Amino acid sequence: MRRVAAGLALLGVSAALLSAPAVGAAPGASVTNARYAVGVRTEPFVDTTRATPANGSYAGSPTRSLPTLVLYPARGAPGPTDHLGAAPAPGTFPLIMFAHGNNANGAIDEPLLRQWAAAGYVVAAPTFPLSSQGAPGGDTITDYPHQPGDISFVLTAMLRLNRTAGSPFHGLLATGRVGVVGHSLGGATVLGVAVNSCCADPRIRAAVSIDGLELPFGTGQFFTGRPVPLLLLHGDADQTVPYTSSVQAYAAAPPPKFFVTLHGAPHTAFRQATDAHIAAPPWEPVIVTSVLDFLNRYVRGEPTALAPLQAGATVPGVASLQEQVG
Repeated sequence: MRRVAAGLALLGVSAALLSAPAVGAAPGASVTNARYAVGVRTEPFVDTTRATPANGSYAGSPTRSLPTLVLYPARGAPGPTDHLGAAPAPGTFPLIMFAHGNNANGAIDEPLLRQWAAAGYVVAAPTFPLSSQGAPGGDTITDYPHQPGDISFVLTAMLRLNRTAGSPFHGLLATGRVGVVGHSLGGATVLGVAVNSCCADPRIRAAVSIDGLELPFGTGQFFTGRPVPLLLLHGDADQTVPYTSSVQAYAAAPPPKFFVTLHGAPHTAFRQATDAHIAAPPWEPVIVTSVLDFLNRYVRGEPTALAPLQAGATVPGVASLQEQVG
């Protein structure tokens, strides 16, 4: 715990701030990239090879429970409603692994995630054992070093379902096309599983950190392995994780790298389950389309996708883009 607190203090981040509930966003313009209806399932994944440590009154567990919300392109007309257990749309689709922030869960960011599913991605959003809302012993950031392993475990589980006859996801995933996206503490998790020597998963083709930061992972080092395309997005009015955290990560990362500054944006610049009924704040369309364009280029492999990223991430008064492609 001392090491975690020290790492946070060095970055100007307090554990109390990262434990705060997400800030509600103000109404703004809406965005749609919908090509598909969105199906939804929850998979009760359990990792029996790794333990959950004790936490306050919680004695711990020899396993790690990772219930995972899965949103996917489904048969039917696009619309604002998820379809429980719907049949998948025909074809194969890339996979986005999503890491939630502290005091959140896999489902709380559904209003954001479903937009990527509607655009043609399968999105798997696990709920972490101890950094989630309602965690046994209380939500805590101290379990974050184990979360890159959680992402890799759920990725393996999703790929197994893709190979399993009779699975609802059998043959649905475009094998080898995997991106990872995270918000806040989930952004730190993304940087761990994608670009830190501690736990970098070679199956990940591209990484996105939203309002994230670099946190220590044992003796692991950032950006010392294979270069992974990286997109950072951060609000310059973030009062929870300093904007400078992403500035520093961008400076250290090798190309290809992209940094979208969300001007005037708070820590959570997109709608969550508690405010899904309101219109999207002005930064949400930029977040949705920037992530899609970036993943279309580096996960789907579409060479022309950078042009819409460069255009869509530059909105006067809302967002601006820095990039180093090669």
